[in-house]
Amino acid sequence: MLTPVFNGAPGEIGIVAAWLNRQDLLVDLHDTARPLQPWTARPASRDREVLAARLDSALSCAVPLILKALCEETGSAASDIPGPRMAVPSFGALSALARATGTVASKAIGLLDVLARGGRMWGIGWRFDESAGLLDKGEAAFRVLTGNADSYLADPFPFRHQGQDFIFVEQYLYSKNRGCIAVVTVNRDGTAGASRIVVEEPHHLSYPFVFEQDGQIWMIPESGAARNVSLYRAVEFPYRWTREACLMEGIEGYDTTPLWHAGGFWFFVSPRLWRSTSWDVLSLYRAESLTGSWTPHAANPVLIDTRLSRPAGAVIRHGGRTLRPVQDCARVYGGAVTFCQIDALGASEFAQTPVGRIWSGALGCHTYNRRSGLEVIDLFGHIRGLREVTTSYRLLVPDAPVSGPRGVSGPRGQSLSWPVSSGSAHP
Repeated sequence: MLTPVFNGAPGEIGIVAAWLNRQDLLVDLHDTARPLQPWTARPASRDREVLAARLDSALSCAVPLILKALCEETGSAASDIPGPRMAVPSFGALSALARATGTVASKAIGLLDVLARGGRMWGIGWRFDESAGLLDKGEAAFRVLTGNADSYLADPFPFRHQGQDFIFVEQYLYSKNRGCIAVVTVNRDGTAGASRIVVEEPHHLSYPFVFEQDGQIWMIPESGAARNVSLYRAVEFPYRWTREACLMEGIEGYDTTPLWHAGGFWFFVSPRLWRSTSWDVLSLYRAESLTGSWTPHAANPVLIDTRLSRPAGAVIRHGGRTLRPVQDCARVYGGAVTFCQIDALGASEFAQTPVGRIWSGALGCHTYNRRSGLEVIDLFGHIRGLREVTTSYRLLVPDAPVSGPRGVSGPRGQSLSWPVSSGSAHP
């Protein structure tokens, strides 16, 4: 028999308790066939201040968890990350309801206060360093580039072509309430050109994953709002692109990240399930060729965890390990970037271990990329007028929670996303 439990309490009362205590939500699915090994998930919430939103997210993630448990004999729907478990709420349903009534006014006032602060926005950070990246140095200063009064910039992807460096970004247009893809020219002397829109559709676009293969330059932007994954080809790089193919249809997937591995292509995608958010679930797909038939992983969704699911940039090779940057959205969307070592990736298996984390002080961050000595991140916070920001990379202490890293790391990261010959983002 399967019994869902929310933060240690059966039924919706556990979700209410987490909302009142401002706790992260943990879903355990207890199975009488394996009493000591509950299936676990850590769903996100689109709005932590709204109880209905937390209920939507929690229940939307509980459904695929139950389906996985019914389809699989053993395993876990979320990574088994060492760390303290949630405390079981001590109050019952009636006291929780009374407390909810008494705190509505104070919560509303607190939310209005947060909104009144204003001034927070997305922007990108960039730096050149051929010899060492952020993961080598442990700390580095990034130049800050923001949008104008009409837009913001996020989801940076660097690319060098014919000796010139470019950063492809999401440029979110306030007037149209959607993102499009833009490019910025950057130079080794620290100067940068104005952003220029290169791909615009009637729906939202972001996360412009740009790569080169078979003598062509391609882009896979996020197009979850259109419920597809599309491939674009550069006609006149970097300013003219054409939509070449639809790789996947009928999937509301976000931040699709390709990886060449073991003789095939893999997509790491964060799908939206029912009324869940788009940043707490990870699904994988595989194909023999880029435009081939994409097959879902046997264990999809392979992960339900708001801290470790949604992609945050290209997979890299660093210190002999394969690292996947992921968004940690436990406290807030775009809160931080964690690096996970990919331990296993196959037709029926996937495992990863969090090993490091990017910190930008009070600023959020949800994208990291590096290519040809150009390193980029994005930032969220009070960055208007900010010219430079210092960002650090720290190792996660083994057996510590993801939210509490310490330490500094070692050698240089290189992109693994696409082979050379045979060996080689909506905020």
